[in-house]
Amino acid sequence: MILRRLGNKKAIAPKIIAHFPDHRIYIEPFFGAGGIFFYKPRAKYNFLNDLDADVANLWDVYFNRKEELIEAVEVIPYHEKLFQDWRTKTEDEPIRKALRFLFLSNFGYMGKTETMAFNDKSSKKRVLLNLKKTLEDITDVQFMNTDFRKCFKKWTIIEAEKRGRLDTSFIYNDPPYLSTTNNYSCGKNGWSKQDLTDLIELNIKSGAKFAISEFDNEEVIELAKSYNLNIINIVERQTMKSRNTEILITNYKLNNTLF
Repeated sequence: MILRRLGNKKAIAPKIIAHFPDHRIYIEPFFGAGGIFFYKPRAKYNFLNDLDADVANLWDVYFNRKEELIEAVEVIPYHEKLFQDWRTKTEDEPIRKALRFLFLSNFGYMGKTETMAFNDKSSKKRVLLNLKKTLEDITDVQFMNTDFRKCFKKWTIIEAEKRGRLDTSFIYNDPPYLSTTNNYSCGKNGWSKQDLTDLIELNIKSGAKFAISEFDNEEVIELAKSYNLNIINIVERQTMKSRNTEILITNYKLNNTLF
Protein backbone atom coordinates (compact mmCIF):
# COMPACT_ATOMS: atom_id res chain seq x y z
CA MET A 1 0.00 0.00 0.00
CA ILE A 2 1.68 3.24 -1.13
CA LEU A 3 -0.95 5.88 -0.40
CA ARG A 4 -2.12 7.39 2.88
CA ARG A 5 -5.59 8.87 2.40
CA LEU A 6 -8.20 10.12 4.82
CA GLY A 7 -10.80 7.40 5.34
CA ASN A 8 -8.72 4.53 3.98
CA LYS A 9 -9.59 1.09 5.32
CA LYS A 10 -6.15 -0.22 6.34
CA ALA A 11 -6.85 -0.15 10.10
CA ILE A 12 -10.14 -2.04 9.86
CA ALA A 13 -9.43 -4.15 6.77
CA PRO A 14 -9.34 -7.51 8.66
CA LYS A 15 -12.77 -6.84 10.20
CA ILE A 16 -14.25 -6.14 6.76
CA ILE A 17 -12.47 -8.90 4.85
CA ALA A 18 -13.70 -11.45 7.41
CA HIS A 19 -17.19 -10.96 5.94
CA PHE A 20 -16.21 -11.49 2.29
CA PRO A 21 -17.53 -14.60 0.52
CA ASP A 22 -15.23 -16.94 -1.40
CA HIS A 23 -14.56 -15.62 -4.91
CA ARG A 24 -12.35 -16.10 -7.95
CA ILE A 25 -13.22 -12.77 -9.56
CA TYR A 26 -12.80 -9.57 -7.53
CA ILE A 27 -14.19 -6.21 -8.63
CA GLU A 28 -13.59 -2.91 -6.84
CA PRO A 29 -15.16 0.24 -8.40
CA PHE A 30 -13.65 2.70 -5.86
CA PHE A 31 -10.04 1.61 -5.41
CA GLY A 32 -8.54 4.71 -3.76
CA ALA A 33 -5.53 3.77 -1.63
CA GLY A 34 -6.26 0.06 -1.89
CA GLY A 35 -6.85 -0.30 1.85
CA ILE A 36 -8.83 -3.50 1.32
CA PHE A 37 -7.22 -4.93 -1.81
CA PHE A 38 -3.69 -5.08 -0.39
CA TYR A 39 -4.81 -6.88 2.76
CA LYS A 40 -7.16 -9.52 1.35
CA PRO A 41 -6.27 -12.89 -0.16
CA ARG A 42 -5.62 -12.37 -3.86
CA ALA A 43 -8.35 -13.49 -6.22
CA LYS A 44 -7.50 -15.18 -9.50
CA TYR A 45 -8.89 -12.25 -11.53
CA ASN A 46 -8.95 -8.65 -10.29
CA PHE A 47 -10.69 -5.62 -11.81
CA LEU A 48 -10.03 -2.25 -10.16
CA ASN A 49 -11.27 1.26 -10.90
CA ASP A 50 -11.00 4.78 -9.57
CA LEU A 51 -12.39 7.99 -11.03
CA ASP A 52 -9.51 10.03 -9.61
CA ALA A 53 -7.04 10.74 -12.45
CA ASP A 54 -4.16 10.95 -9.95
CA VAL A 55 -4.88 7.44 -8.71
CA ALA A 56 -5.07 6.07 -12.26
CA ASN A 57 -1.87 7.82 -13.32
CA LEU A 58 0.01 6.58 -10.26
CA TRP A 59 -0.81 2.96 -11.03
CA ASP A 60 -0.07 3.40 -14.73
CA VAL A 61 3.36 4.83 -13.88
CA TYR A 62 3.90 2.11 -11.32
CA PHE A 63 3.14 -0.63 -13.82
CA ASN A 64 5.23 0.80 -16.63
CA ARG A 65 7.94 3.07 -15.14
CA LYS A 66 8.43 1.80 -11.61
CA GLU A 67 12.23 2.23 -11.46
CA GLU A 68 11.99 5.84 -12.66
CA LEU A 69 9.37 6.55 -10.00
CA ILE A 70 11.51 5.02 -7.25
CA GLU A 71 14.52 7.09 -8.35
CA ALA A 72 12.39 10.26 -8.29
CA VAL A 73 11.18 9.49 -4.76
CA GLU A 74 14.75 8.83 -3.61
CA VAL A 75 15.95 12.32 -4.58
CA ILE A 76 12.86 14.37 -3.70
CA PRO A 77 13.49 16.69 -0.71
CA TYR A 78 11.30 16.39 2.38
CA HIS A 79 10.49 20.09 2.23
CA GLU A 80 7.49 22.18 3.28
CA LYS A 81 7.86 24.68 0.41
CA LEU A 82 7.53 21.86 -2.12
CA PHE A 83 4.52 20.55 -0.21
CA GLN A 84 2.85 23.98 -0.27
CA ASP A 85 3.69 24.51 -3.96
CA TRP A 86 2.20 21.17 -4.92
CA ARG A 87 -0.97 21.88 -2.99
CA THR A 88 -1.93 24.36 -5.73
CA LYS A 89 0.31 23.42 -8.65
CA THR A 90 -0.50 20.36 -10.72
CA GLU A 91 1.86 18.36 -12.92
CA ASP A 92 1.27 17.01 -16.42
CA GLU A 93 4.30 14.79 -16.95
CA PRO A 94 3.31 11.32 -15.64
CA ILE A 95 6.32 10.76 -13.33
CA ARG A 96 6.05 14.24 -11.82
CA LYS A 97 2.30 13.84 -11.49
CA ALA A 98 2.71 10.53 -9.66
CA LEU A 99 5.48 11.98 -7.48
CA ARG A 100 3.29 14.94 -6.48
CA PHE A 101 0.42 12.62 -5.57
CA LEU A 102 2.66 10.37 -3.47
CA PHE A 103 4.25 13.37 -1.74
CA LEU A 104 0.95 15.01 -0.78
CA SER A 105 -0.64 11.72 0.26
CA ASN A 106 2.23 10.39 2.35
CA PHE A 107 3.60 13.58 3.87
CA GLY A 108 0.32 15.34 4.61
CA TYR A 109 -0.98 15.32 8.17
CA MET A 110 -3.46 12.42 8.53
CA GLY A 111 -3.30 11.86 4.77
CA LYS A 112 -4.80 15.27 4.02
CA THR A 113 -3.17 17.95 1.87
CA GLU A 114 -3.82 21.00 4.07
CA THR A 115 -0.78 20.63 6.36
CA MET A 116 2.54 18.86 6.06
CA ALA A 117 3.32 16.34 8.80
CA PHE A 118 6.47 17.20 10.71
CA ASN A 119 8.79 15.02 12.80
CA ASP A 120 8.10 12.07 10.53
CA LYS A 121 11.58 11.24 9.28
CA SER A 122 10.56 7.68 8.47
CA SER A 123 7.95 8.75 5.89
CA LYS A 124 10.27 8.75 2.89
CA LYS A 125 11.86 5.44 3.87
CA ARG A 126 8.40 3.95 4.31
CA VAL A 127 7.26 5.15 0.89
CA LEU A 128 10.32 3.63 -0.81
CA LEU A 129 9.88 0.34 1.02
CA ASN A 130 6.20 0.15 0.07
CA LEU A 131 6.89 1.07 -3.55
CA LYS A 132 9.31 -1.83 -3.87
CA LYS A 133 6.94 -4.28 -2.19
CA THR A 134 3.67 -3.31 -3.85
CA LEU A 135 4.56 -4.63 -7.31
CA GLU A 136 4.40 -8.14 -5.85
CA ASP A 137 0.77 -7.51 -4.85
CA ILE A 138 -0.63 -5.87 -7.98
CA THR A 139 0.47 -7.98 -10.91
CA ASP A 140 -2.20 -9.38 -13.24
CA VAL A 141 -4.69 -6.62 -12.44
CA GLN A 142 -6.92 -4.71 -14.85
CA PHE A 143 -7.25 -1.05 -13.83
CA MET A 144 -9.77 1.50 -15.12
CA ASN A 145 -10.23 5.25 -14.65
CA THR A 146 -13.90 6.13 -15.08
CA ASP A 147 -17.23 6.70 -13.32
CA PHE A 148 -18.50 3.59 -11.57
CA ARG A 149 -21.57 3.47 -13.82
CA LYS A 150 -19.42 2.90 -16.89
CA CYS A 151 -17.42 0.23 -15.08
CA PHE A 152 -20.45 -1.95 -14.62
CA LYS A 153 -21.10 -1.86 -18.35
CA LYS A 154 -17.62 -3.23 -19.06
CA TRP A 155 -17.29 -5.66 -16.16
CA THR A 156 -19.32 -8.35 -14.44
CA ILE A 157 -21.44 -10.54 -16.70
CA ILE A 158 -19.21 -10.63 -19.77
CA GLU A 159 -15.98 -11.09 -17.81
CA ALA A 160 -17.57 -13.53 -15.40
CA GLU A 161 -18.85 -15.69 -18.24
CA LYS A 162 -15.39 -15.72 -19.78
CA ARG A 163 -13.55 -16.64 -16.63
CA GLY A 164 -15.93 -18.72 -14.55
CA ARG A 165 -19.35 -19.05 -13.02
CA LEU A 166 -21.11 -15.90 -11.88
CA ASP A 167 -21.37 -17.14 -8.31
CA THR A 168 -17.57 -16.93 -8.03
CA SER A 169 -17.62 -13.13 -8.56
CA PHE A 170 -17.57 -10.59 -5.74
CA ILE A 171 -17.89 -6.79 -5.90
CA TYR A 172 -16.59 -4.69 -3.00
CA ASN A 173 -17.72 -1.06 -3.06
CA ASP A 174 -16.11 1.63 -0.90
CA PRO A 175 -17.75 4.81 -2.23
CA PRO A 176 -17.73 8.21 -0.52
CA TYR A 177 -20.08 8.11 2.44
CA LEU A 178 -23.29 10.12 2.58
CA SER A 179 -23.19 13.17 4.87
CA THR A 180 -19.38 13.20 5.01
CA THR A 181 -16.83 15.40 3.27
CA ASN A 182 -15.42 13.75 0.17
CA ASN A 183 -13.57 14.64 -3.00
CA TYR A 184 -15.37 12.29 -5.36
CA SER A 185 -15.83 13.99 -8.74
CA CYS A 186 -19.48 13.21 -9.32
CA GLY A 187 -21.27 16.45 -10.15
CA LYS A 188 -20.91 19.78 -8.40
CA ASN A 189 -22.43 18.51 -5.16
CA GLY A 190 -20.21 15.45 -4.81
CA TRP A 191 -21.59 12.05 -3.80
CA SER A 192 -25.36 11.97 -3.32
CA LYS A 193 -28.14 9.62 -2.24
CA GLN A 194 -28.99 9.14 -5.92
CA ASP A 195 -25.40 8.03 -6.58
CA LEU A 196 -25.67 5.48 -3.78
CA THR A 197 -29.03 4.32 -5.16
CA ASP A 198 -27.52 3.91 -8.64
CA LEU A 199 -24.63 1.96 -7.14
CA ILE A 200 -26.94 -0.42 -5.28
CA GLU A 201 -29.07 -1.03 -8.37
CA LEU A 202 -26.04 -1.70 -10.58
CA ASN A 203 -24.68 -4.18 -8.05
CA ILE A 204 -28.02 -5.97 -7.87
CA LYS A 205 -28.31 -6.05 -11.66
CA SER A 206 -24.82 -7.57 -11.98
CA GLY A 207 -26.04 -10.81 -10.42
CA ALA A 208 -22.83 -11.14 -8.37
CA LYS A 209 -22.40 -11.11 -4.60
CA PHE A 210 -21.56 -7.63 -3.38
CA ALA A 211 -20.80 -5.56 -0.29
CA ILE A 212 -20.95 -1.78 0.16
CA SER A 213 -19.16 0.04 2.99
CA GLU A 214 -21.02 2.90 4.65
CA PHE A 215 -21.90 4.49 8.02
CA ASP A 216 -25.16 3.54 9.68
CA ASN A 217 -26.94 6.86 9.21
CA GLU A 218 -30.72 6.88 8.85
CA GLU A 219 -30.81 7.48 5.09
CA VAL A 220 -28.42 4.63 4.39
CA ILE A 221 -30.27 2.14 6.59
CA GLU A 222 -33.61 3.10 5.03
CA LEU A 223 -32.21 2.72 1.52
CA ALA A 224 -30.67 -0.68 2.26
CA LYS A 225 -33.92 -1.97 3.75
CA SER A 226 -35.89 -0.75 0.74
CA TYR A 227 -33.86 -3.14 -1.43
CA ASN A 228 -34.12 -5.98 1.11
CA LEU A 229 -30.37 -5.94 1.64
CA ASN A 230 -28.52 -7.14 4.72
CA ILE A 231 -26.66 -4.91 7.18
CA ILE A 232 -23.58 -6.04 9.11
CA ASN A 233 -22.04 -3.99 11.91
CA ILE A 234 -18.25 -3.80 11.52
CA VAL A 235 -16.83 -1.35 14.07
CA GLU A 236 -17.32 2.10 15.57
CA ARG A 237 -15.11 4.73 13.93
CA GLN A 238 -14.19 8.22 15.07
CA THR A 239 -14.33 10.70 12.19
CA MET A 240 -13.19 14.31 12.29
CA LYS A 241 -16.59 15.45 13.56
CA SER A 242 -18.38 12.48 15.10
CA ARG A 243 -18.36 8.79 16.01
CA ASN A 244 -20.15 6.45 13.61
CA THR A 245 -20.66 2.73 13.14
CA GLU A 246 -19.03 1.29 10.03
CA ILE A 247 -21.36 -1.17 8.29
CA LEU A 248 -21.42 -3.48 5.31
CA ILE A 249 -24.50 -3.61 3.12
CA THR A 250 -24.65 -7.00 1.38
CA ASN A 251 -26.88 -9.18 -0.77
CA TYR A 252 -25.73 -12.32 1.04
CA LYS A 253 -26.41 -13.54 4.58
CA LEU A 254 -23.92 -14.08 7.37
CA ASN A 255 -24.46 -15.26 10.94
CA ASN A 256 -24.14 -11.76 12.40
CA THR A 257 -26.26 -10.00 9.81
CA LEU A 258 -28.61 -7.57 11.56
CA PHE A 259 -31.44 -7.22 9.03
